[in-house]
Amino acid sequence: MANIPENIKFLMLKWRAGSLTEAERSLLDAWYEQELPEELYWYGETEEMLKGRMLHAVETAVNEDFSAEPHKGRYRKLVWSVTAAAAALLLFFFAYPYLGLNEGRVDAVLAEHKVGQEVTKVILPDQSIVWLKGNSTLTYPKTFAGKTREVELIGEALFEISKDKSKPFIIRSGDYTTQVLGTSFNLKVDRQTGELNLDVLTGKVEVAKKSKGMVVAKKYVVTANSSLHTLTDVAAKSVEIRPVTTVGELTKGTEYDMNFVSQPVEDIMKRFEEKFNVTFEGYTGEYRSCNVTADLTDQSLETSLKLLSLSINATYKIKDQTIRLTGGGCF
Repeated sequence: MANIPENIKFLMLKWRAGSLTEAERSLLDAWYEQELPEELYWYGETEEMLKGRMLHAVETAVNEDFSAEPHKGRYRKLVWSVTAAAAALLLFFFAYPYLGLNEGRVDAVLAEHKVGQEVTKVILPDQSIVWLKGNSTLTYPKTFAGKTREVELIGEALFEISKDKSKPFIIRSGDYTTQVLGTSFNLKVDRQTGELNLDVLTGKVEVAKKSKGMVVAKKYVVTANSSLHTLTDVAAKSVEIRPVTTVGELTKGTEYDMNFVSQPVEDIMKRFEEKFNVTFEGYTGEYRSCNVTADLTDQSLETSLKLLSLSINATYKIKDQTIRLTGGGCF
C-alpha cells in the first residue's frame, strides 16, 4: 500500500476541524487527483462490512438524485453525486485510522511545535501533560467523551498521562499505536523512515504496529526505565529494548522533574503554577517557614496538591485554575 504523506494526514485533520486555508485545500485536492492505490487498509470492521457501507452510500446518492431532480440534467447530476460519494468514501478509508480519534468526540484541536523553539507544553482535557519537541504536531479532541482517550502525534513528545484505569490513553503515530493507563514516557516516530523510539520513564506502555488488513502486526510491552527502538522492518532482529540512559536529555526544556529536597513551600507553589498553569489565591505567607521533601514527579495536579497539603497539615480547594490553601503551617 502506498503510504499517505504526513502533510496530507495533517491536512485531513485540519479539514475535519474546518480550519483548512485555501492554499491547503488546493494541496489536498491535488493529492486526491492522483491515481488510486491498489490496496487500502481497513480498521475495526471486516472487508465485507465496509464494502456494504460503500455500496449503500453510493446507492443512496443515486436514488436521492433521481427522486429529487427533474428529467433534464439528471445524468450530469448523477455523475456528480456518485463522484462526490466516492470521494467522500475515499477520504473515509484513508483518514479513518487518523481521524477516528475518540468516540463521541468534538472538533479536534491542533498543537504544533517548530524546530528552534522552546519545548511546547500542552495540557489535555484529562489534565495529562504533553511536551512537544522538534517539528511536531499533536491532534486531540476538546473533550475525551468516549471509552478511550485518543490523540495523534506527528514527531516527538514527552507524555505525562493522568491515571484512569477505566479509560486507556491511546496515541496514534505513523504505523504505531501506543496505549497506556497512566505513566510517563518519551515517544518519537520518524516521519520519513517510520522508525520508533520509545523511552518509558514510569509505568508500562504497550506498542502495536499495523499490518495490511488488520490493526496489529506485532505488539511490544515496555516497562519503566526501558527503551524500545524499531526499524521500518518489523522482524524481531530489528527491535531493540534497552535501559533508559538519557533521562536528563529526554526531559530537557520541560518541567517534568518535580523532586523536591527540603524545598521552601513557596518555591514549590511557584513550580506548581508554572507546570500546571494554575494560580494560588489568597496566600499571605502562612507557609513561609515550611520546607518540604517530596518526589512529585509524574503526579497529577490533584495528587500533588494532596501530598503537599498533607506535608504542611493544610487543606486546599480548586476552582477553575485557582487554588486556595487554608490552615496548617510550620512552627
